Amino acid sequence: MGTKFIPLNDVRVPGFPDAAVQLDRAPIKMVNDMDGGFTERTDTSNLTTAVGISTVLFRWCPDALNAFLDIDAWFSFTWTLTIQDEMKIEIGRVENQITMGTLDAAGEKWTLMLTFNITAEGPQRGAWVPNPAESMLGENDLTDPAQIDKLAREFVRDLILKQRWFTGKKMQHQLYVEYALMDPFSDGIPMNPHWLYDAPNIGHCTTCDVYEDVKPLQRCGRCGTAAYCCPMHQKMDWPVHKSTCNMNLEDRGQMLKISQNNGLFGWDLSKTVGDEDGDAGEMSKNPNFVTPQLKRQRQINMQTNLR
Repeated sequence: MGTKFIPLNDVRVPGFPDAAVQLDRAPIKMVNDMDGGFTERTDTSNLTTAVGISTVLFRWCPDALNAFLDIDAWFSFTWTLTIQDEMKIEIGRVENQITMGTLDAAGEKWTLMLTFNITAEGPQRGAWVPNPAESMLGENDLTDPAQIDKLAREFVRDLILKQRWFTGKKMQHQLYVEYALMDPFSDGIPMNPHWLYDAPNIGHCTTCDVYEDVKPLQRCGRCGTAAYCCPMHQKMDWPVHKSTCNMNLEDRGQMLKISQNNGLFGWDLSKTVGDEDGDAGEMSKNPNFVTPQLKRQRQINMQTNLR
């Protein structure tokens, strides 16, 4: 029996509530791995790389998938899982180029790097095309697009089998984004995905958004930057919250400061929205929209229209 999927029909780029999105020219969905539905024996011939990526990012944090899709707002996006003394796993995007793979234990040298370019225009707009110019296995360049595609499918299959959206001993996730190219040797700004589009708010549960006037909340006793309505929701959010909680006070304070105005998105609207003149008609460059959209306009009340 082939891999089963769950449609993610409600996924949207924040600020575009009515605009359907796609990945690799297909509706966004994730693997149904519930109740033992995905094992080593599962036929994964129908599992695409894009579905694998959406599965991992959505299961880790839905806002991470939103940011991966949001090419206008984030010039670059980097999701990592560091497994101490073993490897570093990375899923990244720089504009319309997607890179995924593994690095050595030091996190400095790629052991597997698979790259795809997202077609920006034309009849194949949105398609993921293997990029032999920037793909490699160990020291060897990968020159066959079919091999890149095959290895990418195997890569995401392994991530799903091992449920790499969860954390564990000597494991930590991190998310980085950039408005524009800041440092070619850096991943960008470390950021809690919950704070990309919303300001930090301990007045509601970080996991389910229930407010404290509806149900009593308990703050994280270590850093105080997250609140939860029950122990289960705290456990569910731990893979995301762990890196924020483990930051030093200065770095965590900086993250809080730059995300206090409608999230990091609101820190510099000149980089994330179009002209103030709503008639300017500037088009979004995002090929993930099923139908091309106008870019976000600055005169919109971003706080009430972002979601």
